[in-house]
Amino acid sequence: MRRRNASTAALLATVLFLLPLGVQGGAQARDLADLMKDRFPVAQGEATPDDSDQTVLARFYRGRGLKPLWVEHGEANAAARTVLTVLGHADEDGLNPNDYAPASLTAQQGHLDSPEAQAAFETNLTLGLVHYASDVSVGRIIPTLADPELVIDRPPFDRAQFLGGVASATDLGTLLSGLAPHRPEYAALKAALAHYRQMKAAGGWPTIPPAPKAPPAPPPPPADPANPTAPAPKPEKTSDALKPGMIDPRVPALRARLVATGEAKPLPVPLPKGTNPELYDDALATAVKEFQRRQGQEPDGAIGKRTLVELNATVDQRINQIIVNMERWRWEREPADQPYLVVNLADYTLSLMRGMDVQMTMRVVVGAPFTRTPVFIGNMSYMELNPYWYVPTKIAKEEILPKQKKDHSYVVKNHYTLLSDWTSNAVPVDPSSINWATVTERNFHWRVRQDAGNDNSLGRIKFMFPNKFDIYLHDTPSKRLFDRAVRSFSHGCIRVQDPPNLALAILALTDTPGWPEEKLRAEIGGDSLKHQTIRLKNRLPVHITYITTVTDPDGGIDFRTDVYGRDARVLAALNGPRPRKPVVPAAVPAAAPTPGSAPNAAPNTVPAASGDAPKAPETPKPSVQGARTGATPAPAAAPVPATTPAPANANPAR
Repeated sequence: MRRRNASTAALLATVLFLLPLGVQGGAQARDLADLMKDRFPVAQGEATPDDSDQTVLARFYRGRGLKPLWVEHGEANAAARTVLTVLGHADEDGLNPNDYAPASLTAQQGHLDSPEAQAAFETNLTLGLVHYASDVSVGRIIPTLADPELVIDRPPFDRAQFLGGVASATDLGTLLSGLAPHRPEYAALKAALAHYRQMKAAGGWPTIPPAPKAPPAPPPPPADPANPTAPAPKPEKTSDALKPGMIDPRVPALRARLVATGEAKPLPVPLPKGTNPELYDDALATAVKEFQRRQGQEPDGAIGKRTLVELNATVDQRINQIIVNMERWRWEREPADQPYLVVNLADYTLSLMRGMDVQMTMRVVVGAPFTRTPVFIGNMSYMELNPYWYVPTKIAKEEILPKQKKDHSYVVKNHYTLLSDWTSNAVPVDPSSINWATVTERNFHWRVRQDAGNDNSLGRIKFMFPNKFDIYLHDTPSKRLFDRAVRSFSHGCIRVQDPPNLALAILALTDTPGWPEEKLRAEIGGDSLKHQTIRLKNRLPVHITYITTVTDPDGGIDFRTDVYGRDARVLAALNGPRPRKPVVPAAVPAAAPTPGSAPNAAPNTVPAASGDAPKAPETPKPSVQGARTGATPAPAAAPVPATTPAPANANPAR
């Protein structure tokens, strides 16, 4: 489970317990109001250089005349006890209760026998509550610091407004219980977190060993006994996969594993006569196919390497995966009753939404592990019919040039046009006029454009939401990849399964006139190659997300392979130091950084809005085997290696 930040919490509690300088032997004569005044010296409305927690709390308490919120008649009041209960159960939302010091606050609650102790308790409890409220509402970490490929801003959290609501609340418990996202996906994850923790307490599930290594086969006899030097026939390929109908000693462990998570039923006790518990029977095959479906794999019933990796993911790994995705949902803004489009890269799906209602879903193909599609939010403003594809230089040099050198008609046959340069005045160049034997990647200077048509790599429609990554949605002439369960094969852009119907739905949801279905289909079907731009009447928000848990039809959750290795980075940030400044009483010097803390943001990351930021965890390097093969990368809790390839950019396509 998650590493506890006990040292951070202890340091914070120690700092806040310290008395203001100058409060010595005469402190016994001072009352709580005087001590609160020393802790919060900022006058209401006074301009301050930052919006630190200290400043927000100072304005709040000054605004209420330094009247305590949690202490009455020298004791913690009912509201304080409610807050302590909520903080103590923060782990139910995948948060670390130690971040809010409920244990030390509970201990302080029983010793409020002096104004000094009351002031420390009052300040500590308000600080813990503000941090908890922010974390459970909009997320604990800053996404870009956790992973530079998460180019999103958390929704804002107004601490002053929240404290004002707390002070005036008639039902504090209801107010605090409503802080978490009001989404069915989040509720499903919260329920799943409790369920998987119960499974952990019960012992989790067994692992399934790999197939035993077979002894080396004897050398085959020569193909022709009369001619011993003749080549022998190649041996047939064998597979270690466990398949239905086989008898194997691993079957009981497989059944126990699936019984633990509900896909399979245990064998009856006692076993019926003639039952072989090592037989991979039809009932178990059905359970395996259901498990594979829930993992987003091909449901073929064969236990190969990828399925075995998912089966052997531990209960702790699944708990961490749930916690990571609860954090991701906290970054999402609550949807209003308006249309928007969501692409879940980890699930290879697109959903067209209006508020919480799904209008349309379809499969997509996303960036390969070495050309990963980043996470960001854009606004779709137009569509292009019969688009050109201006091939990125890297693709032109590394992919098209070798094919053209091998077959000098390749460019023409695939409907590419060579342009003299990259200016608006560029003119077409006849490929036959070029001596391709002398062309290398270094001296290749032409711009390559693929003409509109059914063979164009962007298909017949391109959906544009301008962004710095030059990522867009588009059609494709190659439809076969949509039949695969794992669909991470593109250079970074997102191919959609049914572009015409997506276009029609977008036109309707954005109230864009002038494009009835018959007209649109006529322009993108048949022989029409006219390049046209359709400006949307209303922009359509586009959320490129990465969620490795998805809600199933029964309200539970299914898991997806972390194909880009992003779960580990978010988990590392969740277990790291808080990216905020602690509240320090004004008269007490700030404590020195704890050993191992990072006082500054890491290079090439977005600095925190306020306070020092932790260093971003290093990005794992995808497996070479995983690129374009559908091979399963390491599970979410795997160690994080040290290098990272750049995310997709520069007009990627295909």
